[in-house]
Amino acid sequence: MADTRSLSNATAERDQSILRRVRHLGSARNGSQEWRLQRRTALALIPLGLYFVASMLRLAKSDQMSAAEWLASPVPALLTILFVLTVLAHAAVGLRSILVDYVHTRAWLVAAELAVRGAAVLLAGASVLAVLKIFLGR
Repeated sequence: MADTRSLSNATAERDQSILRRVRHLGSARNGSQEWRLQRRTALALIPLGLYFVASMLRLAKSDQMSAAEWLASPVPALLTILFVLTVLAHAAVGLRSILVDYVHTRAWLVAAELAVRGAAVLLAGASVLAVLKIFLGR
């Protein structure tokens, strides 16, 4: 009986040390918000992705001027911007989930999260500027 009790205490102590080690790491702080964001972006990507793929297939045999004229229209420009922003948001949330699962050192996790967010913001800004440049004709 004493062995069982000491084994139980050892297990509880081990669980407490693991809990202390992982506390404040990962998406446990706002996991449901991230889960919802990932599901919403996935749902938004269905129609936006289908539209984008259909448009690219239609433009596959066109020249560069035809593609630029297509992107200079308001609806394709808006839907392309929404598609790119949604893809990047979905990717950032997904990569963060992967990082939380596989990066165990706090410093590396913070550095990796900053790199992912920085890359997403940089790519989003460059993509939106590129589409707006074609849309505005400059």
